[in-house]
Amino acid sequence: MSSSINSRNLCVVTNGDSYPGYVSSYRILCAMKKREDRFSNECKLRVLCRDKESHRMRLLKEMGAEVIKVDYRDENKLREMMKDAAHVCLIPEHSRELVEEAQCVIKAAKHQGVEHISMHSVVGCDRAGEHSSGEEQKYRHLTQYYQIEKMIKEQFGNNHCIVRICLFNQMFYFMAPQIEGEGILALPVKEDAKWGCIDLNDWVNAIYNLARKQHEKRGRSIGFTGKKQLYQFTPQHVISSKEIAREISEGLGSQELRYKHIPDDEMRQYLQKMRDDERFREEPKHEKEPKWDQDGPWSYPIGKYLNDHLIELLLEYWRMANDGKQEIHTNDLKEVLETEPRSVKDYFHKNRNQFREFK
Repeated sequence: MSSSINSRNLCVVTNGDSYPGYVSSYRILCAMKKREDRFSNECKLRVLCRDKESHRMRLLKEMGAEVIKVDYRDENKLREMMKDAAHVCLIPEHSRELVEEAQCVIKAAKHQGVEHISMHSVVGCDRAGEHSSGEEQKYRHLTQYYQIEKMIKEQFGNNHCIVRICLFNQMFYFMAPQIEGEGILALPVKEDAKWGCIDLNDWVNAIYNLARKQHEKRGRSIGFTGKKQLYQFTPQHVISSKEIAREISEGLGSQELRYKHIPDDEMRQYLQKMRDDERFREEPKHEKEPKWDQDGPWSYPIGKYLNDHLIELLLEYWRMANDGKQEIHTNDLKEVLETEPRSVKDYFHKNRNQFREFK
């Protein structure tokens, strides 16, 4: 272990290559640079990843994180990475071995006596098991998230925190060529089906607030846990697909956006195409200081995030909306942020210039 790490304040984030893994790590490091509070002054960050040479992982290292490449099936290596850690933030991989890899992380953390563990999960995953017999594949990825949640509860008892989220508004950047070019929002969900999406910036600020408050409360340790063990970050109002399209249109100040319900296969092919699109392949430069109330290079999604497993997870989320199981609303995000989460309309109004860069 690096001698520069103060073990008492060590926080380990898994899956740093992922969208939430990268952005949450970047948020903490920005706070550390500005010395925002006691948490950021005392926290030491270790980020685990599969590719430490990627642009975004190199940036985290330059900012002060210890970035380490790992095989999530190697429990001995994971134990080494978690020795003396106060907290582990588990962000499941989008991979075929999702459950097995998460289990190795949980077991390694438990073996090393990690005090607290948190998990990034998905709103509605607890409803994934409500399907009829013979439909096991319908919500396979969401069911796996719920399996991991249960493993965490079994291994860590009260010393855990699960944060479920809906889709990020930033995922609509991948639809920008269609929205701006054709005036269409095409998704595999019925126009009257209701589902939620939130601003990634609201989410990461809420995650940071949970970490900061817990650190202040405990004094001697780091943790993303608060009093609650389950947070569900949803918008204040869960609206229909057609209403989401209208709010996007009004926020962008553009022509009326036509909503189109498309088959899963068409959506899958579109996202696979966007994965390889030049607009999302180039690693953006981080030239200005983040404001955390609007998008910038730090919060733009990149094509490599859209691997096949994430695409299937997105399709399952919308499939669940079609089944009427995504009308989930809580005040958790508002309470943790201590302000109103940004609506879809307000988000697109705030980021209309950024959005048009991808048209």
